[in-house]
Parts: sequence; structure tokens; C-alpha cells
Amino acid sequence: AELRALAGAVASGPVPLAFDFSIANSFDYYTGLVFKAFAPGFSSSVASGGRYDAVLANLDVPAVGACGFTDVAAGQYYTSLQGALDVRDGGGDDRPLRVAVPKGSLFGPCVDLLEAAGLPVDDLRDPGRRLVVAAGDVEYVIVRATDAPAFVAWGGADCGVCGTDSLFEADLDLVQLEDLRFGACRFVVAEPAGSAGAADAAFARRGSYRVATKYPRVTQAYFDSVGCPVDILALHGNIELGPIVGMADRIVDITATGTTLRENDLVVVADDVMDCSARFFAGPAAFRSDARIRALGARLRDAVEKG
Repeated sequence: AELRALAGAVASGPVPLAFDFSIANSFDYYTGLVFKAFAPGFSSSVASGGRYDAVLANLDVPAVGACGFTDVAAGQYYTSLQGALDVRDGGGDDRPLRVAVPKGSLFGPCVDLLEAAGLPVDDLRDPGRRLVVAAGDVEYVIVRATDAPAFVAWGGADCGVCGTDSLFEADLDLVQLEDLRFGACRFVVAEPAGSAGAADAAFARRGSYRVATKYPRVTQAYFDSVGCPVDILALHGNIELGPIVGMADRIVDITATGTTLRENDLVVVADDVMDCSARFFAGPAAFRSDARIRALGARLRDAVEKG
């Protein structure tokens, strides 16, 4: 109650804030409650603070609190808040809910599931050259799956859909809300079929595996988990060429059927790197302050469970 009153005083008016009191902090001086505050129209928290009694442990003061309204101090609060007040409780049509929809193989199943969840998708099915498709109280932003996390994290969309791999590689502050159970695939480690033992021999000589991949964070995490040093060659095109031309010992890539690997005479040597599927996700601020996102997540979950 005190925090809400303070927020209203600082912003000179009623502030629709959502507080998260479950924050864990590693700083030694926090001794009790730690919080963050979120508001519509922001892609990150607008305030944070906590109790740190130990700072004044030698004085006769029971507690010290801090609350930093950085965006308010910069004069941005009400500018960003315009049009968002009406949607803080999930209502209002002034500001459509903006959903990042992935291009490529995830696009069709994503549109089908959005339709099953009750969203209007007629114009989305055939967007032509449009990158933003307005459909009533929803606005679809059509992006690469690998870019969807950035659009949501930086406020270009309120929520979105992409694969687990894209979320992991982006390494952004996002909340995975639902496993949508389509776009299933897995990461594997593969090497040329005709060079069995060559990678291990190179490892014995060099002290590390040389691996070509489009997914450096996934690759690093896997080799760290099995305790093997790795030199990662980050590529953007046909990574199968890496071991074929002798540039790399192995590759780490996504596969669903294994067809591409077989066509390039590559065999799987490890298939436990990571399992992937499409996920519905949102930014932590939007998730906490916009009830429409939570409602959409529930409808998507129901649609998935009904098959």
C-alpha cells in the first residue's frame, strides 16, 4: 500500500502498477522484501527496491527502503502510458494486443492455433507483403522466429510465438508461458559418416572439438554440460559444409527427420543436446500488467489440450 501511494505521488496521478514481491537478489545489503513494479506500455520494470536494514545497523533506525522510478524521472512515464490505461484490466480497444508471429515453418501451425484460441486470423493467413496485420483488437507483427524474442523484449510486441531454440539463443528477459506442442525438433551433434574417430583424434591433439553451428549458445551449453572444451565456428548458412571441407570436426544443428544430414553424408553422434517446440512467451512487464496476455495464454493452452 505504501509503495502504491508513493508511486501515485511520484507520477502525480493514479498509476496502474503491478508489483512482483517474489524477487530474489544476490546483494548482501538486502535484508527483507525486494520488489519490482511493472506498468502497461513498458518492456521492463519501472521501479524496484527493497529493505536493507543492515546498511544502518549501527544507528537507531529500523529500516531503510529504496524505490527508483527511473523512467518517471526521465519524463517518459505518461508518454508511454497513453493508450495503455484502458487495457490494464484486459479491456479497452484503443490499443490492440500486439502478437509477434513467426515466419517460415512455424507460421501455418501458429495461425491455426491462434484461430483455435478464438483470435481473428483471416487476414493473417494471406498477409501478402504486409509486415503488420491489424485484426480487430489484435495486431500481428510478422517476424523471423529468431527475431521474435527481441521484438517482445524491447516492446515491439506484447507477446509472441517462436521455438525454444530462438528463446535460448536470444538470452533475453522473457517469460515462457505455454508449450504449444508443434514445431517439434531436436538438436544433435553430427560428423561425416566416413571419418569415424577423426574428431576424437583431433580432440586428443588439439584439446577441444571444433564445431560449426548456427546456435553458439546452445552448443556451448551442451559441451559445458558434458565437460568437453569446444571451439565454436558460428556460421549463418550451410553448416554441413564445415566438416565436409575440413573446417570443423562436427556440427550442432536442428533436425526433425534427419533428411538433410543423410543427404550430406553426416551421422548423429549425440542426440541429447536439446529438444525444441514452439512456445508462447511474453515480456515480464507485459505479462504482469496486461491481463489479455494471461487470458490468451489460457486459451492457447485449452486449444492445445483439445488437440
